[in-house]
Amino acid sequence: MSATPILGLLQATDRTGALVARLEVRHWPVTVGRALTADLVLDDSHVAGEHLRIDRTPEGGVSVRVLDSVNGAALGRARHGRGAQFNWPDGEVLALGRLKLGLRLAEAPVAAEELLPHFPWRTTGWTLLALAGMLALVLGQSWLTLTEPSQLARQLPGVLGGVVLAVSVWAGLWALATKLFTGHLQFWRHVRIACFSSLAVQAVSTLAGLLAFMFSLESLARFEGLMLLLGAAAGIYVHLTVIAPQRRRGLAALVAGIAVLATVALLGSNWLQNKRLSNKLYLSTLYPPSLRMAPAVPVAQFLDEAGSIRKRLDERLKDREPDADTPEDPDAD
Repeated sequence: MSATPILGLLQATDRTGALVARLEVRHWPVTVGRALTADLVLDDSHVAGEHLRIDRTPEGGVSVRVLDSVNGAALGRARHGRGAQFNWPDGEVLALGRLKLGLRLAEAPVAAEELLPHFPWRTTGWTLLALAGMLALVLGQSWLTLTEPSQLARQLPGVLGGVVLAVSVWAGLWALATKLFTGHLQFWRHVRIACFSSLAVQAVSTLAGLLAFMFSLESLARFEGLMLLLGAAAGIYVHLTVIAPQRRRGLAALVAGIAVLATVALLGSNWLQNKRLSNKLYLSTLYPPSLRMAPAVPVAQFLDEAGSIRKRLDERLKDREPDADTPEDPDAD
């Protein structure tokens, strides 16, 4: 007597993609739940005793009925509650509780065999390029701040060591979190993310300063701190997607919310301290005059604008001076 053939394979995975339960389907329908009477038994408190019944349709598809469940099941963006019945398309993942359920039918084609990975020349090249760009950026900034170029040779070991240490610690912490949640370290991937995000933020900041100089758009350069904050938020989001790639939408909402709160706090702090939203009064970087595209300001207009600035500064200084009519406190030291 021949054994009953396998009609399909059900697999339940957790948030990290780790396999937690599987069932070789040898008959239809099958039930999924926490009860021992279920065909596929799941250990998740958010799953009912008998949560789902899965069956084949006369047309050859797969049909799912939600049984006595409070949380129901989700297929893509659609959530189905108690008593709902829906079709389960091939290749889609069904979410129930905190687990994900996948189904592979016996008649489904088997994917082609993949080659074993060889030495990752391309990945290694991108990593070296990211590190070289990061080191060049830090060395260039250090050279611009030195009064004597000969000092760079003496500071070179400390600068390079500081960059390597900072990148290693930052990427190492993210790699430990990735190892904790996914089982993979992904250290060099986090190194690439850290370096490329830093280079991107610096490039955007430089471009904003250049455009501000070329077209007299000082606002682009005055909010450099805000650009750095948003760039850091984008880099942190990419780090988080390595840890939880299946939660991109939720992570984007979380990081965006924190970035909005940090932006409000930054702008509010600038306003309370300086009575303006930006923390800069003028362009801190000047480029060659040949790059200027904005028309020259007439001398009369320049003097008028300078006079209005002087008037505002005098009013602010007057507000900060103590009132002459107010008697001094005799008890004051």
